[in-house]
Amino acid sequence: MKATPKVSVVIPTYNSENYIVDCLNATVNQTYTNLEIILVDDGSTDNTFSILESYANRDPRIILFRHPNNGVSFTRNKGIHNATGDYIVFFDADDYPELTLIQAYVNALMEWQEKKVALIGTGMFFDNQYNKYVGNKTYILEVAHGYIEGENYILARSSAAMLAWLKLFNFVTNKCYDLAIIKKNNILFDYNIHIGEDLKFNLDYLDICEGNIGIINRALYHYVKRTNSSLSITYHDMDLEDTKAIYKRFINWEMNQRDVTSDNVMVVKAIFINDWISRLTALYEEHRHEETFKSAKKKLKADIQSVEFQRMLKEIYKNKKISTLRYVCLRTGIFEIFYFFRFIYQILKG
Repeated sequence: MKATPKVSVVIPTYNSENYIVDCLNATVNQTYTNLEIILVDDGSTDNTFSILESYANRDPRIILFRHPNNGVSFTRNKGIHNATGDYIVFFDADDYPELTLIQAYVNALMEWQEKKVALIGTGMFFDNQYNKYVGNKTYILEVAHGYIEGENYILARSSAAMLAWLKLFNFVTNKCYDLAIIKKNNILFDYNIHIGEDLKFNLDYLDICEGNIGIINRALYHYVKRTNSSLSITYHDMDLEDTKAIYKRFINWEMNQRDVTSDNVMVVKAIFINDWISRLTALYEEHRHEETFKSAKKKLKADIQSVEFQRMLKEIYKNKKISTLRYVCLRTGIFEIFYFFRFIYQILKG
């Protein structure tokens, strides 16, 4: 491995003028400097591109692209196609990294160069800028399970379930990938789906790589919540089907890993149920004030009363992966009951 490998940083942008500066400043000021910073604007209609140009004019490491609006997956793929580094990372325009993030990746790569490590992830900050009454959260490997904050760990691939439970697996923005592997195998983001594209990318990548998962047990990436996500969920026609497809694949993938446990699989099923419910909620909110609501309610009822949903729901409750109140509401098979209690919970949570 090179002593100072080049790391490509891909940042897709779209109408990001209100927050892109935080991300750009945190990127150009990384303590590790051998970077190629690829900014790809996805047809912004605000002042975003002018801001990108001003940074590109000051920093020769920045390569700037622009195309008509095609979505974040298409835009990230443009970055992959034009990347020339040894490794690649992805940042989102509305988030930002700690200044030491890429140096931590490089240090871990040097430490593990004789070991089989497929990708490297870090802990994450979940910053709530939407509601000052809701505290920020930090997600790392838990001390209660014997992990030490600040240490580096190589985890078995079956640990993907635990990492997903800790909100550390399903993202691409807290990971470092081998760019040569991505290019050789044409691993790209699926721009035909609107949900689960990060998880699909990670599974596609791990299907090619035989190595384990490296984790830097420090929170080094800030995922920033800027809106009320419960009010800003957008439902697309195939979101339910895409969610089911990616989680069925995740469950099968997890089951095929060496040393997998029944609890590993149950964790993925619990996350599946949670995301399935989120898609149903988005569907409900999309149509609740429209003439199509009757048709949407029929779909909600069919899904929540389906044998697959109810069987998995009972499984995860038996294994204590869901609260009793949530379970009872969903077991009724009446989505409106669940939605009512969810609404009350959202109010109390702020």
